[in-house]
Amino acid sequence: MEENQVKIPQEARNYSVPWSIIDTWLGVALLILISIGMLVVAFLFQEEAKQFAQGAGIMFAEMIYLLPVLIIFAWKRIRPGLLGFVKFDSLTMGLGCGLLIVAYGIVMAHNLLLTFLGVDTQGEAVMKAFSELKSPVWLFLTGVIVAPLVEETFFRGFLFQGFRQRYGWIAALVLSSGIFAAAHLDPVSFIPTFVLGAVLGYVYHRSNSLWPSIILHFLNNGFAMCLMLAAMRFPDMFPS
Repeated sequence: MEENQVKIPQEARNYSVPWSIIDTWLGVALLILISIGMLVVAFLFQEEAKQFAQGAGIMFAEMIYLLPVLIIFAWKRIRPGLLGFVKFDSLTMGLGCGLLIVAYGIVMAHNLLLTFLGVDTQGEAVMKAFSELKSPVWLFLTGVIVAPLVEETFFRGFLFQGFRQRYGWIAALVLSSGIFAAAHLDPVSFIPTFVLGAVLGYVYHRSNSLWPSIILHFLNNGFAMCLMLAAMRFPDMFPS
């Protein structure tokens, strides 16, 4: 009766998970509240927040974004394995790498447009953040190791699956990628982050495994971080 009333697409019914669409949107609401809370704390305690971000605190801040999943899964008594920590085939990784290359082309075109308009790109903002750190080690570990695990668990394993079972995979891809991009709180990077989220979401849809998207996210962030470190160490090779 409920399915007929809300007109769930037939294709979406093939992707049932033990958390409802209400739980999924509740996870989004919790994410928003957590983000607002962190911004308020950072604003009120700016010096302390700056020191916090210099060390392991930045890793702790990233892991906070697992809270919505932990709260809802504990409440519903859901097994974490249902998020998608399962085996996958090598063809999925090949597809993902190909799509990632296409995504880089889109991002490069986007950055060229921003440069033409005189707007700082996401890379320039990250470079500035790097230059202000006493040591980039914790930022590197957080961006390359922790962020892919945490963000793929929430945005693909939890959010995408929750949306997919009600709206179908295309709408789920758009919604989860849009929220993924918005959660980074950087309007300039919205389009590149949305494109990355769409690639990771599609790879997850094809495999129903988190590991391909985690690995691709790891490769993307690792490549970007290494470029940033190289640009700082060898500035003559990366003219502005």
